[in-house]
Amino acid sequence: MASPSSLGSSIPAPEAVQVLVSSLADESPMVREASMASLKEISPLNPLLVLDCCSTVSRGGRRRFGNMAGVFQVMAFGVRALDKKDIDASYIAKLAKIATSEIISSKELNADWQRAAASLLVAIGLHLPDLMMEEIFLHLSGTSSALPAMIQILADFASADALQFTPRLKGVLSRVLPILGNVRDVNRPIFANAFKCWCQAVWQYNIDFPSNSLIDGDVMSFLNSAFELLLRVWAASRDLKVRVSSVEALGQMVGLITRTQLKTALPRLIPTILELYKKGQDIALIATYSLYNLLNVSLLSETGPPLLEFEELTVILSTLLPVICMNNDSKEHSNFSVGLKTYNEVHRCFLTVGSIYPEDLFSFLLNKCRLKEEPLTFGALCVLKHLLPRSSEAWHNKRPLLLDAVKSLLDEQSLGIRKALSELIVVMASHCYLVGPTAELFVEYLVRHCALSEHDRIDLESSQVKVGGSVCPTELRAICEKGLLLLTITIPEMEHVLWPFLLKMIIPQAYTGAVAMVCRCIAELCRHRSSYNNNIFDDCKDCSNVPNPEELFARLVVLLHNPLAREQQATQILTVLCYLAPLFPRNINLFWQDEIPKMKAYISDLEDLKLDPSYQETWDDMIINFLAESLDVIQDNDWMISLGNAFTKQYALYMPDDEHSALLHRY
Repeated sequence: MASPSSLGSSIPAPEAVQVLVSSLADESPMVREASMASLKEISPLNPLLVLDCCSTVSRGGRRRFGNMAGVFQVMAFGVRALDKKDIDASYIAKLAKIATSEIISSKELNADWQRAAASLLVAIGLHLPDLMMEEIFLHLSGTSSALPAMIQILADFASADALQFTPRLKGVLSRVLPILGNVRDVNRPIFANAFKCWCQAVWQYNIDFPSNSLIDGDVMSFLNSAFELLLRVWAASRDLKVRVSSVEALGQMVGLITRTQLKTALPRLIPTILELYKKGQDIALIATYSLYNLLNVSLLSETGPPLLEFEELTVILSTLLPVICMNNDSKEHSNFSVGLKTYNEVHRCFLTVGSIYPEDLFSFLLNKCRLKEEPLTFGALCVLKHLLPRSSEAWHNKRPLLLDAVKSLLDEQSLGIRKALSELIVVMASHCYLVGPTAELFVEYLVRHCALSEHDRIDLESSQVKVGGSVCPTELRAICEKGLLLLTITIPEMEHVLWPFLLKMIIPQAYTGAVAMVCRCIAELCRHRSSYNNNIFDDCKDCSNVPNPEELFARLVVLLHNPLAREQQATQILTVLCYLAPLFPRNINLFWQDEIPKMKAYISDLEDLKLDPSYQETWDDMIINFLAESLDVIQDNDWMISLGNAFTKQYALYMPDDEHSALLHRY
């Protein structure tokens, strides 16, 4: 068999194409796949030849040819490849007859060959939509067993070519509505899906041709009738599939029916949608798509005031808040994707409400935070984080209220709430909400969670109820580290909050695990501020409770002990010592500029360092020598006495069996 690459651009012989088509029914899957690939490559070169060969083998139908699905796929590909000049309506009509005759010959639904035949009819519709639809209309009777398949083809065509389908919507609805009341439950999801696709096609058409609406009185009347049937009968079905597909269709129809009908439908439609949130993650996504469309049409219409008062929206918003927690409930990629889409759609719903009722929504969210019911609080924090950048002007005068609400949650134990709170703090900082003493409180909150250790992880994970998905302490720590760094590097307004406040975060025992990130942030601040302010260290003298240089030096030198500590702690400490050198006696600066790069070079490649069994002993000796030579250079007895006292205080920060205590003994 000729490989696709060997075909090149030469015109294939009819005999060769016939062999390839016959090979579609070969017993070997490999042969079938190779034949399919070759025929798809040949089709653009000579689509009529491929179609002739396929129509020849299709005359006997499924009973005589073992892979009609493959034949129909190739035919669909060939039809799509036809140039307008090659299209013969009578010839294309014969191909359509071949497809429909196969479909109506069986009561099967959604079989491979049937889907392939449908794809052929859709391909024909792309060239000759009226021809294809007339062929479909022949089988749109209530007694036809192929009726569901024909409806699905019309739905597929609407999705494939909205611009050609929409002008023909009236003809479709005029034929479908008379049989709609007799559709059985088993087929209702297919019809509901079709209405969804048809309405989506109308939306797409209106976007592309906003001044050329095709929704006349007849189409509006048809849609209103279908909407009432789906809402009052199908959406109330005991069959969950029928209810879900009906809600999905109604969500697309709400913008196409009359405003009066929509207002009348809201008391029934809203509870119908909200009821689906009890049925699982996949269904919640469908419900949220429909709910967003409903809110958008009801609140943002250009033809009148909002159809819903805020008090009527609270039941919707209270239902949506816990849904936000679903976005991480599963670690499976597919479910995670569904959860993330749902999460984003929920935020779009809140954004729509907030654009009309900003102050009411703000008060609603703060009240949910104050309730301290975990799913509601987590959801409210996530929504605040999402809306704050978009509603900063409307909420400008609400800053004190938001700060108080966030402050009241700083002692919450739920990891999910801590995560949401940490992310909100960063967003608040980026919009200049963090000022004064409260700002330092929030920065300390981030530092506290940057310090989470392995021991904390075990304790926290054993005591947690999962809220906001499976948040783990390691994830929370990473979020806070990233957030603290963002505050330092990207928000100039935070500099006066962080400096010299971060120096206070180096000493406390509880924040030992955060020292690497704190040092990195201090180094970034010093680097940036020194570019325009030569007196940055004067702030330290004016600020109360900032550790003196001897205390900082003692703490940092002890923490140098472990060169393998996470976040390159030793390197970050050495870097920050260089930047803080002006805090120390003047003559130390030149020595550190020479010595510290050597120490950083020794621990620069950690994997290489681990190969040396005596690396820890060597490193400890380097630290001792660094300390001794620094003291030799300083030559200030009072300062050295003060440093000795600072080292003495270090013992309280470590357990007796801690390796840092052993290093302290050597000092």
